[in-house]
Amino acid sequence: MNVTVYLSSKTDLAREYSQAVVEVARGIAAAGAQLVYGGSNAGQMHLLAAEAKLAGARVVGIIPEVFRTLADPVADEMIYVRDLAERKNRLFAMADVIVALPGGIGTLDEVMSALAEMTVSRCYNKRILLVNVGGLYDPLLCQLQRFVDLGLAVAEAVQCVVGVGSARECVDYIKTLKI
Repeated sequence: MNVTVYLSSKTDLAREYSQAVVEVARGIAAAGAQLVYGGSNAGQMHLLAAEAKLAGARVVGIIPEVFRTLADPVADEMIYVRDLAERKNRLFAMADVIVALPGGIGTLDEVMSALAEMTVSRCYNKRILLVNVGGLYDPLLCQLQRFVDLGLAVAEAVQCVVGVGSARECVDYIKTLKI
């Protein structure tokens, strides 16, 4: 199983965010899954990859060619792509399940791009797990439901987005998947 993870490449974030990253990384390994992520050796991305690798997971990074110097050396495989758009497409295509840890604009873009792809293709077989540390994703979850309530989005798509209250809940969810 491939677990694609979207998250921040920043450092010096809230300790609870880093703890969630470590727990999800170890959980991916414990589930016997392969980590697929943005490939950067910076911040939370590197922490995720290093912890997953240390715990025994295979790690695949996908990074734009322009960021080649930021490619994470802990990855077992690094896939170089043209740009961020191609990276998003590859991250989504490789995913059996998607996990969004705390992140900013790039993470939100990746989540919404995945959801848009599912909507356009009318293929709702993947889950997007939002690790809702400290309620970070509460506004997004409410907004997605509002889109459905107003007829601006289809319920089948929004139901693919699952808010999980903790990294442990995310890992437990991943372990239940039969892929």
